[in-house]
Amino acid sequence: MTTPTTESASLATESADSPWQIELTEQVPEADLRAVGNRLVDIFSYYQPFSTQRTQLAWIRVQFEGQLLALVPTVRLVKRPVTDMLRHGWRRWLGPTLGPLAKKTTLLIDTAFMVFADQSPFVIAEGIEIDPNRLKREVVEFAKGLKGVDMLWITEPEEDCQWAAGEGFHQFYALPMAHIEIGESTSFQEYAATVSRNRRRNFKIERKTFEQAGGQIEMQEGPLQEPLLGEVLKCLEGSAAHSQFVVPYNEVLIDPRAFAGQRQTVLVARVAGQVVGFMSFLIDGKRLMQCHGGLDYQRSHEVLAYHNLIQTAVKYAIERGLTTFSMGPLSNETKRRAVTTLKPMVANLWNRNPLDAMAAKIFFTKNLEVYRGELD
Repeated sequence: MTTPTTESASLATESADSPWQIELTEQVPEADLRAVGNRLVDIFSYYQPFSTQRTQLAWIRVQFEGQLLALVPTVRLVKRPVTDMLRHGWRRWLGPTLGPLAKKTTLLIDTAFMVFADQSPFVIAEGIEIDPNRLKREVVEFAKGLKGVDMLWITEPEEDCQWAAGEGFHQFYALPMAHIEIGESTSFQEYAATVSRNRRRNFKIERKTFEQAGGQIEMQEGPLQEPLLGEVLKCLEGSAAHSQFVVPYNEVLIDPRAFAGQRQTVLVARVAGQVVGFMSFLIDGKRLMQCHGGLDYQRSHEVLAYHNLIQTAVKYAIERGLTTFSMGPLSNETKRRAVTTLKPMVANLWNRNPLDAMAAKIFFTKNLEVYRGELD
């Protein structure tokens, strides 16, 4: 494991006339995690030791007169080609053309390592009353001053991002978060009654196709052991290879060691004993949160394994009295057909170099693989 070195003392900001203390640090005290009291922040803390030299997970820690105000999970993406985020055609042409000029260091403030939660990544400690917009501006001023950071990318729900409009950010819609709202349903049949007739018909077709192929779904609790671990990782890697998206932090997000040790519930789809797909989850309050997923693309498509995993996950959530199944970013058509609610997410992009900012606004953000349109 390669762990980056962060010189926290040199990154701390505090002046004699300011009660704010802000620092970038690899580790935060356990007392801080308890003060925040957020399950998803704990998940980020779990991933942090798996950082690499190119994907560095750390915290922006905010105090006011010595009292913890907030923790802000951050990911420093070191010298990554910004062209990797473009649509495939542009990526293939422009990446080699720009070469080293395309390599930028980005500070990402996002919930990617918090199970893609549809919430602001500025996590205020419990019991603290503070204007969140003031907090964000203080953090952003600090982040813009960090040495070596070319870009700052902050993702927030649409209703939380208005503060950034006057702070030098270019704002645009990114992939929305996909939810299945279960509500107070006490059975899958009761939930099915809330969706369209066509969707109910599809439920039956999906189950029949899977059953006729001899498909079965089993449930396992992590940490995972061999041989299941190897079978599931093969699906995870297969999905990454087939995805149209280039995820710059994926080597940490799907690190085999991190995945194997994570305490998660795993649904595994098998046909004739072979693993053809899986989905894994954790529970946060009344929400079932998808952590990972992977497929044997050819076989899983034939037997509709992904569709049956989604149905089983909904049943699992209902059995535990949960009201929402969060599937993360809307990244494929099967997910789009399954979800009942899409939560708009906004990307806020700041570039240190004015020429980079102009290029991003005029060209890059209009051709991002995750792009969905300018803010009105």
